[in-house]
Amino acid sequence: MLMKTAAAPATLAGLHHLLDAGQAWSATYRGALSNHLPMAQQALLEMGASAERLQAFTEREGTHLEPRAVARAGHIVVERDLGRPDSDAAWRCHFVARMAELGPAAALREALALLLPGAGAIAFHGLIRTAHAVLAGHEGELVAGLAHWAAHFMPLPVRDGGTPLPLADWLAALSTLPRPSASGGLITGRMQAWAGSPAFADLAGRLHHGPDTLRELALLAARTYAASGNFTVLHLLTASHAMSVLQPCWPTPELPRGFSVAAAAGLLASGVAPALALDRLPSRPWPALLSAACAQDDAHVIKLTHAAWRLGRLWPDPAWRRAVERSMPA
Repeated sequence: MLMKTAAAPATLAGLHHLLDAGQAWSATYRGALSNHLPMAQQALLEMGASAERLQAFTEREGTHLEPRAVARAGHIVVERDLGRPDSDAAWRCHFVARMAELGPAAALREALALLLPGAGAIAFHGLIRTAHAVLAGHEGELVAGLAHWAAHFMPLPVRDGGTPLPLADWLAALSTLPRPSASGGLITGRMQAWAGSPAFADLAGRLHHGPDTLRELALLAARTYAASGNFTVLHLLTASHAMSVLQPCWPTPELPRGFSVAAAAGLLASGVAPALALDRLPSRPWPALLSAACAQDDAHVIKLTHAAWRLGRLWPDPAWRRAVERSMPA
């Protein structure tokens, strides 16, 4: 009787080969949707996918991506080019030059000081792609993630002042804001619509920040996603994980306020009630969830599972597994 040979595991060298090839793809497709392939590739590798599975996922995901346009890069002028989607090529050249001059770590710290006030850019995908690039240890992908973030930079209005609020009170105050009369269909458009209210600018920055603020926001996202399965909240969870990855390079020891302000806009854009408690306990162990995630074709399920798994190792809590269970097809 012939024994079935175990599939060879994916390797970091193999991932780097795929990420090198992936630089030919545009950071967006169909106008304003982010390319999730490199983020999911890194997540699959870390969760234990085989080389065969990683290749198959890459080929499937590549069917809807678009080639990166050859464009004259030009010289970056921050005041002009920050938040201009057609400036991606110029930002790539800028970050390549900064990394050559400063080294990747120092260039990343410099970039985060510039970009974290717009943490929610393009539905948090600039932030998330940057964090996956750091985990992959791939400079070209780090350049691509930062350029995607800079080209779609989206600072949200915030006014200083007012008494800082604990999380529950901050959420209760957010729930009283008037709903905007119109908003876009995409997450970014809905975030901008909510942030257009003067009341948002007065309130969004008032969350009390302490040493546990990122953990509290991440768990809020996990519990809310577990209760609702909301697609926008999924992005808050993966973005919280991205912030934890980038924490050593934050410009200040305290959680950058740009993230909590973007989280406020994301929660409002989701349209669901925040959950401060878990709806029910999870029933499946991590090995089963990771194996199931590696078999998924949905990049969002792959990334959510990876983020929750890593956050669970950092801050143990049943909410992470429960959120992953909610994401899996029935």
